[in-house]
Amino acid sequence: LDVGQGQCILLQSEGKTYLVDCGGSDAEEAADVAAERLLSQGIFRLDGVILTHFDKDHSGGMEYLLRRIPANALFVPYSTDENHVLEALEPLAGHVISLKENVNISYGDTDLSIFAPVVPDSGNESSLAVLFRHEDCDILITGDRSGFGERMLLRTAEIPAVDILVAGHHGSKHSTSVQLLTAAMPKIVVISVGENPYGHP
Repeated sequence: LDVGQGQCILLQSEGKTYLVDCGGSDAEEAADVAAERLLSQGIFRLDGVILTHFDKDHSGGMEYLLRRIPANALFVPYSTDENHVLEALEPLAGHVISLKENVNISYGDTDLSIFAPVVPDSGNESSLAVLFRHEDCDILITGDRSGFGERMLLRTAEIPAVDILVAGHHGSKHSTSVQLLTAAMPKIVVISVGENPYGHP
């Protein structure tokens, strides 16, 4: 979804909806964009929300969104530093799952794999990565991991060729490494980016 300098992705298949991140240039506006898209489809509850990491451009709109559209589960990277974010989100999510290990969710012809960070509390490298596979559409999301975090992902997970790759860290030159591109061979690369002072993409 177009949330400016941030990220918000809907993964939908077989009647289930998962949201990956909700943050952008304006946190409330990012939540509004997501809520309006969901409500227009008659979706009043999310099956799950995946927060790749706790930076505001990925998490800032989540509280506003969950106040309007609750979720059955919230997946977050294990952290000892982000209790203030979780304190706000826990009452709004049905079940909070703090990931130290990978999780796989399968339903029908869909597989949703969530890859935990190898080193918790390591900034952008702590981002959860997500692989969504449904019939002929495979999507890979790596949050804000740099090339190092991507290489750790390739060492610890089997990454197939994908149809869509969401470029790491909004198109930062330090992400979406040659190694990841060689493994994933994406047909399409999407960059979630807005006006910013960082030089992205």
